[in-house]
Amino acid sequence: MRVPRIRFVGVFVVLSAACGTESDSGPVLRSEVRDSAGVTIVENASPSPGSLLGWRVGEAPSVSIGTQEGEEAEMLYLVDDATRLADGRIVIANAGTSELRVFSAGGQHLATWGGQGEGPGEFYAYTPEAVSRWPGDSVAGANSWGRRIEVFDSRGDHGRSVTMPDPYHSFLGVMPDGTFLVKPSTVLSGGIFGAGDPLVRRPDNFGLLGPGGELRVSLGDLPGEEWFSSPAGPMARPHPFGRATTATIWGDLAVVSPTDRYELRAYASDGTLVKIIRRDHDLRSPTQAELDAWLTERYADLPEERRTQVLSENEGMPLVEFFPAFEALHADPLGNLWVREYELPGEDHNRWTVFDAEGRAQGFVEMPLDLEVFEIGDDYVLGRVMDEINVERVQLWPLARSPG
Repeated sequence: MRVPRIRFVGVFVVLSAACGTESDSGPVLRSEVRDSAGVTIVENASPSPGSLLGWRVGEAPSVSIGTQEGEEAEMLYLVDDATRLADGRIVIANAGTSELRVFSAGGQHLATWGGQGEGPGEFYAYTPEAVSRWPGDSVAGANSWGRRIEVFDSRGDHGRSVTMPDPYHSFLGVMPDGTFLVKPSTVLSGGIFGAGDPLVRRPDNFGLLGPGGELRVSLGDLPGEEWFSSPAGPMARPHPFGRATTATIWGDLAVVSPTDRYELRAYASDGTLVKIIRRDHDLRSPTQAELDAWLTERYADLPEERRTQVLSENEGMPLVEFFPAFEALHADPLGNLWVREYELPGEDHNRWTVFDAEGRAQGFVEMPLDLEVFEIGDDYVLGRVMDEINVERVQLWPLARSPG
């Protein structure tokens, strides 16, 4: 394997290994680690396409929850998130019914928490949009329309509601010390309507809140999601190639990073920037032919009259400057940071780059193609799939971290 050329500027060069070549240790990936005014900066070369880490997701899910016909609790609708508890139970945020649905480790329905309403422990319509383990073996469900987080104990008893201060709506995760990460909702804030510009990118102000909901620190305005506002249509919609700012909790750090370039910024719970991770990446601009092909394929199954209407509403959609550098972030309990690679037009993959606890690139892991990942555990991946008739299923896939 050809080792990419790295510029050396008086830094410590770290070698990390990943499986994928004929050598026992796999290809050597190069990282540069340096300190800049107290901020650790990690520069990574881009792994070659063959730099597969020796970790494997199973050939089939070990648990699959969801059905087209059967018990009502097993018929899922608008699943936005799911988490696996320490005892193996799986909690699903079923936003279509405003509930948290709890299943056994084997996938049997055990209980339903919440329900639609405005009272304590209840969720507004089309929430919860997120569910997360909360300190003390509790479970938190995000009630964005009510600007609240509903906290339940491990038995499902509602413990308390945490109100987020203005302008925050969206709950993104909780840190070990109880600090949690939030941001405004573009839709709820009304920032995408009536702007006059067909391509709208409203800034997002991410914040770190204390356990009681008090604002500890704002991380400042970051570029939000790119939306297309059509003069011919009644609503704006996310641009199919739009960039955004994405975030996750990585151990005791909050990673908040625009997808404009391959740079991951990690903050302590007091808002201090402590680490920047970069990976070589060539930005590419989309073409009009690629946008036209995406729109044609996206609406191909609509009835002709409706398809004609929707395509007319998308006429004049401008091109974004560049495709996103990456798509999503997750962290696992072993300290690794996972970054989903952006799937360019014509590509067909669900590929993730794994960075170790120091921020050094280890290689790629391929996920099941249609799996939307919600959570990565020490030996599993939890996510959602949808079949050809849009039946939703939450699945637990085994993850083997040993090489081979």
